[in-house]
Amino acid sequence: MIDIFESTAQLRPDAVFFSYVDRRGNETAYTYRQVRLMASQLARRLRDKGVFPGDMVAVDLPNCPMYVFLALAAAYGGFGLVALNHRLSDAEKLTRLLELERAGVRVAYTVDEAGEPKLFEAVTNSLLRDERAGRVDDSLGGSVEDAIHFAERAAHIFDSGQRALIMFTSGTTGKPKAAELTWNNLIEASKASNRVLSGRVRGRGLWQAVLPFFHVGGFQVIVRSVCSRWPLRLYERFDAKTVLRDAEVMHASHISVVDKMLQDMLNVRPGALAQYECILLGGGPLNAKTVARALEVKARLFASYGMTETSSQVANSPITAQFTGGMRLLPGYSARIVEPDSQGFGRLALRGPGVFGGYANARAAFTVDGYFLTGDTAALHEGCLYVRERTSDMFISGGENVYPAEIADALVRIPGVADAYVFGLPDARWGRRPAAVVELTPDAPLISTRRLRDTLARRLSKLYVPEQISIVDELPRTGIGKIDRAACEALFSQNINIKRVVLHHVRLPFSKPFKTPKETLTYRDTVIVEVVDRKGRVGLGECTAFDTDWYLPETLGDDVRVMREMLGPRVIAATYLHPREVAADLLALEGAQDFPMAVSALEMACWDLYGKIADKPLWKLLGEEFDRMTRAASALEGEEPAVGWARPSERRGATRKVYSGAVVGLGTPSQTVAEVRECVEAGYQRIKLKVAPGKGLPAVRAVRRAFPRLLITLDANQSFGLHNLAELRAYDELDIGWIEEPLNLAAAGGEGAKRDPFARLASFQHTLAMPLCLDESFTSAEEAAGLFEHPELRCAMVKIGKFGGIERSLAFVHRALAEGREVCMSGMYDTGVSRFAHAAFQTLPGVVIPGDLGATARYFDANLTVPAYTAPDGIITLNAPGHGSGLGCALDSATLAAVRQRRYVIE
Repeated sequence: MIDIFESTAQLRPDAVFFSYVDRRGNETAYTYRQVRLMASQLARRLRDKGVFPGDMVAVDLPNCPMYVFLALAAAYGGFGLVALNHRLSDAEKLTRLLELERAGVRVAYTVDEAGEPKLFEAVTNSLLRDERAGRVDDSLGGSVEDAIHFAERAAHIFDSGQRALIMFTSGTTGKPKAAELTWNNLIEASKASNRVLSGRVRGRGLWQAVLPFFHVGGFQVIVRSVCSRWPLRLYERFDAKTVLRDAEVMHASHISVVDKMLQDMLNVRPGALAQYECILLGGGPLNAKTVARALEVKARLFASYGMTETSSQVANSPITAQFTGGMRLLPGYSARIVEPDSQGFGRLALRGPGVFGGYANARAAFTVDGYFLTGDTAALHEGCLYVRERTSDMFISGGENVYPAEIADALVRIPGVADAYVFGLPDARWGRRPAAVVELTPDAPLISTRRLRDTLARRLSKLYVPEQISIVDELPRTGIGKIDRAACEALFSQNINIKRVVLHHVRLPFSKPFKTPKETLTYRDTVIVEVVDRKGRVGLGECTAFDTDWYLPETLGDDVRVMREMLGPRVIAATYLHPREVAADLLALEGAQDFPMAVSALEMACWDLYGKIADKPLWKLLGEEFDRMTRAASALEGEEPAVGWARPSERRGATRKVYSGAVVGLGTPSQTVAEVRECVEAGYQRIKLKVAPGKGLPAVRAVRRAFPRLLITLDANQSFGLHNLAELRAYDELDIGWIEEPLNLAAAGGEGAKRDPFARLASFQHTLAMPLCLDESFTSAEEAAGLFEHPELRCAMVKIGKFGGIERSLAFVHRALAEGREVCMSGMYDTGVSRFAHAAFQTLPGVVIPGDLGATARYFDANLTVPAYTAPDGIITLNAPGHGSGLGCALDSATLAAVRQRRYVIE
């Protein structure tokens, strides 16, 4: 390789060899002469540091100019490179180097991000800045002429049979193996690729390097550029907009990408892809949906097959509408199929110039006549290679061979599915059963796992339909953008697999009648939900609907029926990788949308159960999910995620403490002041007072006189009309934080207000100084989203049951905070089960207003949870010692038995 580079540098010294674009968009160009001097001088400096011919230099860098210099310096200096995956942890990198040491490989030096700037400065600056003087730094010894002489001599004695590169395989099917590649492997593989891929280009082409150099497909772009004498444009970070813009301006001819990169390019500027002569697509099986989109915009795609052990691709083919998967072997390569089945598929064996000689730390499988056994399943037909998948990926289910790639291909053909990974999950009855992780397109509508299974059942045999499907925002991927198989499979190690659902219908008498503007309550009926998994772990939830429709149309009796007949059997039949999947799955059932509180009860129990499975408190799970939403929103907007928040997921320990507010019902001024005083003395940070026309104003005035600095909010439960406007404005004089739902919209605004209550409330806000807070104006998460269309409406009450569960509540809270609105978590005269869940939301960044989450002892004499839900000094303790996972509570069996009305078991 170095002889080709040397001759080009001598013929075109001032031509640009490569240009580099950093993550901020800054560009630096390097001529052949500059690169020649820097690479040769770098080889000399490394020799001074003890790197001799035959040694290895470990490279722990992202894509950058130094990587290119090191690739050429290795050829000049007679040493090789160990390409470490820069995205691995320090421990993982050290493990790989120790593996090489045990194998007898001498790694004489390591270049990483900490040491690279000094090395770059010592070599680069000395040659670029002082070149006019014809000298280099004394510490380097000699002059520019010495560096040139070193380069010329190195090119003359270059030995292409020497080890050039050690690159570790991904390790998805075992420990990472260190593939040893010679210069001859790399050069001849690149020449074979160039002969096929460069045929259409007249004159000079241009490669864009976007794949990481620590993967063979990325490193080979450097070698192909050198061998073809084409310039190279290198990117520190792949950004589809920047890459396509540069391709248009600089007339880029070739680019090598994986499916995810191609998807991003299609999402940004699909028409721009037609300018390429070659878009080399590799990294895994073809995604039919991505390919179809690319062909629509006349992109020149090439399917390719190769691996680290073969120095990247050994076969490729242009993809056309008639493409059936067959790829032509590159010149110089031959293939055999070992032990073919009746269809001709068997173990693929390859021989050719790019095929390596073996691993440094493991034995490689070769046939007796020197063919490398790849571990892939393939067939040969009419000179074309058809690769099915890795032999180890195929599994047997009930005595039948199952090929995951066929299932994944069927999944990505479903509208809304962007990508999928399928593998065999151990099963006691069948041996293994297919399981799938599915990534949706950004614009995909709500898709349930049930719908995916139903769609597959119409296309595949029952044996091929995955019983377990997880829908994720983005599939785990490796540094190159390929699907991280091990990470996908690890998702299923902590799944929610429910065996039994138990419903406890309980009746809790109020300690004293509780008056609201609409109802006087003497008791509270509620349903406590237990979900029990196959290991006997229990998750708790609560259905907070009332037994009549005074608050919402949904009633407790209806919810019990729906949970028994529809929702309970569904969660038992399904398997979830994360509780975020539960509500979407349940709400996809016909008719379930009318019962969000029933859905919420089961979903809450699944969150609690998952916390026990993952051994994490609910508040920490919420923080992780909140961060995930932030990253997803930032990616959608093309921005970096917000940083600097003290996120809950970053704090140690399970126990957390949050502030609470308290609710005081309607009463006389003296009664109300006395009750508020009890709350203040108990430490509550905010007091919500119930008000109604002609009843609340004297009491609120009395409370304000008694507590001039107290944060007071009001709740009117839609009891006022427009004729009460003067009374409402009187509250403005009392420094009220906000008033919840003052207007009876049916009476105040007629049918128009019913259809668009938010518009009516936004208009009404202009008549009051105190903010309006929304609660009864919406009955579901979908309706609540209407608030965001009206900037006048700055506050909303969030009750998990109304929103249909924790995930949907969290999504609303996330959007509200992002748009500068305020949210307050509010209870519904519920037990500690529901209150612990609501209180966990107050650990989220931006949720700073104490919620209406006072101790249950303020309402009920009986307490259902252990530990009891209390708020001493107005502070709620989450996940007290001994209760570090999930909600942080269990049921008090004695109290439960005393207050239970009925018990239903669903199995």
